[in-house]
Amino acid sequence: MPAFYRRILLPHLRHAALAGALVAAIWPALARTPEAPAWEPTTPKLEGQQLALLDAELARLPAQRPGVTDMYVLGVAGDVDEDVFGNEVRYLRDLSAQRWGSAGRMVSLVNQPGQSAAPDGAMPLATYDSLGYALDALGRTLDPKEDVLFLYLSSHGLDDHSVYLHTGPEQEDYLAPEDLARLLEEAGIGNAVIVISACYSGGFIPVLKAPDRMIITAAREDRPSFGCGNTDSATWFGRAFLVEAMNATNDFAAAYAQAGVTVRQREKQEGEQPSEPQFQSGSSIAPVLARWRQALPQTASVPYPFVYQPKPVESERSINAGGARSNRKAN
Repeated sequence: MPAFYRRILLPHLRHAALAGALVAAIWPALARTPEAPAWEPTTPKLEGQQLALLDAELARLPAQRPGVTDMYVLGVAGDVDEDVFGNEVRYLRDLSAQRWGSAGRMVSLVNQPGQSAAPDGAMPLATYDSLGYALDALGRTLDPKEDVLFLYLSSHGLDDHSVYLHTGPEQEDYLAPEDLARLLEEAGIGNAVIVISACYSGGFIPVLKAPDRMIITAAREDRPSFGCGNTDSATWFGRAFLVEAMNATNDFAAAYAQAGVTVRQREKQEGEQPSEPQFQSGSSIAPVLARWRQALPQTASVPYPFVYQPKPVESERSINAGGARSNRKAN
């Protein structure tokens, strides 16, 4: 049975595992009290217009070229309430097309209001199912030994290391490190550079690390990162890594090092606790990326088109009221 249909027909395994642990721990109490309903995701199902949007985007992906290391890109913006996440994914499309030779090879999943009015039109929502569906298609398209997937995920992170997927009022889900590891495995993704810009995102590294993966996170596993809450046009890490460092170099490791210095300088200026971005690289990914960089032409930097627009006071109060979005600066 295809991986996508297994995800549609079966409950998310993380919910089952959590329920099993809770039952084992509190079985005596359950024998005396009514069973509480299990939490379920409330994001829209991948069907109808959303499925058509995603299928159309995936159908435009060019085939991989034998003998050439192609970079395929998947950008995920998780929270509909804040522009910074969608801004970064939209910018990644221009950056990867102009500097990485990846024109046409990017899939965008964006939770952002007013998408149909955006210059590039509506884009598929970022949900657990759309992420899995996109990864499955990318796994069928790229050569897992020769090509590379660059996965950029920008959203709020929780202290249990999950990433917030919020598509609209009362529509939410959470992507745990184990979820992403399972989706990558089911899709047959090989070489991958995975960048997670979210609070506590360092918690993804122990679960995702592999010889053919490079993993970069905006913060260590027990620290927040900064720049969301509609206070800027990009997160602090997103600006430092994507906008500044990746315009200075196509070496992801060097860009991480530069971004770490930039972020720490800003945190000092703002009096924030260091987020301590994290980096892990497997033994087999470095030579693949070196071959890819050698084939890239010299290109100009790509300007960041988004400018911070202050939100009305009422909107800020609404954002600050959300549980996962209670820190106006932290991701």
